[in-house]
Amino acid sequence: MKTDEGKLIDIEMQNSALTKEVHYRFQIYGARIIDHQVNRGDLLYSENVHEVYTILFVNDIDRDNLLLIDTYMPRNQLNHVRKYNLLTHHNVYLPFIDAVVREKGSKIELAIYTLYHGITDDIMALNSEVVIMMKEKMDQSNEDEELVLAASKRQLVKIQHHQEKVRIRQEGKEEGELLKAKENTLMLFKSKYPQEDILMLENLTLSQYNEIFKALIENKNLQIIKEMIK
Repeated sequence: MKTDEGKLIDIEMQNSALTKEVHYRFQIYGARIIDHQVNRGDLLYSENVHEVYTILFVNDIDRDNLLLIDTYMPRNQLNHVRKYNLLTHHNVYLPFIDAVVREKGSKIELAIYTLYHGITDDIMALNSEVVIMMKEKMDQSNEDEELVLAASKRQLVKIQHHQEKVRIRQEGKEEGELLKAKENTLMLFKSKYPQEDILMLENLTLSQYNEIFKALIENKNLQIIKEMIK
C-alpha cells in the first residue's frame, strides 16, 4: 500500500508461531521493498526513495516483549534511531488484543480487534467510527470481483492444506496401527509355530493381522490360519 504522503507499507497476516524463519522473512521483505525503489545507475535515487513500514499481524506472543504492538527500527549504541531511517517494522501480537480492548483500547487497538474477530454483532453494537469505517471497507471489498475471487482462491488453498494435514495424520495413524498389529501377530506366530516360514505373513491388511492374531490366541490350527491368509 502507498499512502498519500508516499510512504510504502507492507501488511501481512501470519497465522503461525513467530519463529526465527518468520523473523528472517519479514526483514528480507522490508529490505526488498527498499531495494526495489532504486534503479541501477540512478544518480537521483535519494529524491525518489520512500520510507517503508512493514506490519506483521501474528497469532502468537513474544515472551520477551509482552506488548500488543512491538516496533523495530535501527538504533545506535546510545539508543538513537538512525538518521533518515527508511525501514520501520511493527509486530502486532493478536492474542493480546482481547485484554487490551476490555480496558477501553484506542482506535488502532479497536481496528486490530475488528481485524482479528471480524464484523460481529457485538462489534457493530459499539457504534464506533472505526468499526463503521472498517465495515464500509469490507463491503467495498465484497463488491470487488477480483478481490472476492482472490479471497475465494485463498480459502480453497487453506481448505486444501487442512485436508492434506488431516489425511497425512490419518495415514500416519493407520500405518502405525498396521505395523503394531503385524509385529504382535508375527511374535505370537513364531512362538506357536517356530518352524514355519513367516514370509506368508508379509504384506497383509490390518484386518487380516487382527483376525490371525485372534485365531492364534484361540489356538486355531495352522491350516485355518493359512486359509485366512489366502
